[in-house]
Amino acid sequence: MGKSEIGGHELVPEAILTHSHKDRLRRGGKRREFWIVGPEYSDSEKEFRVLYNSLSRLEIPFDRPGTYNDPIAGNLHISCFGGTYQVHGKSAKYPETLVGEGLHGVILAEAAKLKERVWTKFIRPTLADYKGWSLHSSTPEGKNWFYQNWQRGIDPNNRDWASWRTPSWVNPFVYKQPTLDVDVELLQQAMSDGLVDTDIVAYAIAKGLMIDEEILALLSDLTAEAFNQEIGADFTEFVGRVFKEFDEEVHVADLQFNPAWPTFAAVDYGFTNPNVWLLLQIGPWNEVHVLDEIYERNLTAPEFAELIKSRALCPPSLRVFYADPADPGSTKILSETLGLRAGGGTGGEVTHRIDAIRRALKESNLHLEPGHIDRKPQLRIDRKCVNCIYEFQEYRYPEKRETVRGDEAPEKPMKKDDHTPEALGRFFAGHFGTPQQTRSGITKHKPRFVSGRKRLA
Repeated sequence: MGKSEIGGHELVPEAILTHSHKDRLRRGGKRREFWIVGPEYSDSEKEFRVLYNSLSRLEIPFDRPGTYNDPIAGNLHISCFGGTYQVHGKSAKYPETLVGEGLHGVILAEAAKLKERVWTKFIRPTLADYKGWSLHSSTPEGKNWFYQNWQRGIDPNNRDWASWRTPSWVNPFVYKQPTLDVDVELLQQAMSDGLVDTDIVAYAIAKGLMIDEEILALLSDLTAEAFNQEIGADFTEFVGRVFKEFDEEVHVADLQFNPAWPTFAAVDYGFTNPNVWLLLQIGPWNEVHVLDEIYERNLTAPEFAELIKSRALCPPSLRVFYADPADPGSTKILSETLGLRAGGGTGGEVTHRIDAIRRALKESNLHLEPGHIDRKPQLRIDRKCVNCIYEFQEYRYPEKRETVRGDEAPEKPMKKDDHTPEALGRFFAGHFGTPQQTRSGITKHKPRFVSGRKRLA
């Protein structure tokens, strides 16, 4: 059992069926081709490995050359019966590479992690020629396009789709003790109501609940949202990612420095952790462009300042930078070395700064079609800022429960992959003021950009 086992075995009978038609296919110069597509090659490799091992056990001969099992190099290809049966493992990291002839079937591994256009623009059209099938398997990740397709499958009036959702504990090969769905729900409700102390196992035994010990341990370790998504296969709200609104296709672009726009910088200090310098510009409608970055470890403040100068990331139009107020010594060194003024108002709760960034990530003019020139967010990042892009995707909330003196800790992200978001959050707090600061009157933001007849705040 398991998603990868199901996907890999789905392609075994296709090999046997192809064998019975191999002569006709060869005479017509045709083949039956199937793809396994995942977000990365490592995702495709799981189903590919199941299929490869199954065909080997059945002693179905592989074509040599033509068959390669090298996931590190991205060579995942199976060819049998003189090339009439072919399976290729693919990565959707660069969707434009997903082009080819018509497919007889495709498996989308960890489909919820794929972009919707991977399915609609690149994969779905390839199934038309041969009326091919698709299998989408995944752990849920919020109610995205994968959820919408899953809903099609549970609609009795939609005969083209079928859907199944199965929690992990029904797998008897992993969880030996039978677990009842209703007992899991009862325990979660008791935990939510504060009826369970730290010993969840003792409570379950006392109440006579049928729940596997490993499931009990996961209930204890994970937040309710993370458990329901990762173990219960529920389509809960997006779990884990701090910036769930961030989408490379929307927020990443090839941006240009505009001499007419005001220029700023955002800073996060480190040593073992990286020192971060983000070069920013603000457009006439308060659009924020992150144009370039420095992301370097093991630098003292003077070395950091010299690196900024040597990288020419302190242009003449730059006058103000925003930094962490907890390190005034480093700020003073940067200010004196670079001849810049340090902006204030950069402190406050990290959650407030995160909220300010989230607001900037939201697209405007949602009534327009996706991709329309006027449907864009306030914040965009240049493609060369690879560390900034990576951290916006990887910045996470903890999945495990944390307690402080017996109470649940406030919801704060983990101190990991947070350095560029921290720098950008300082900028938003200092320059615009966070939404919370503005409402409470802590910060009074003054207009900083004048364009034409309008003064914009």
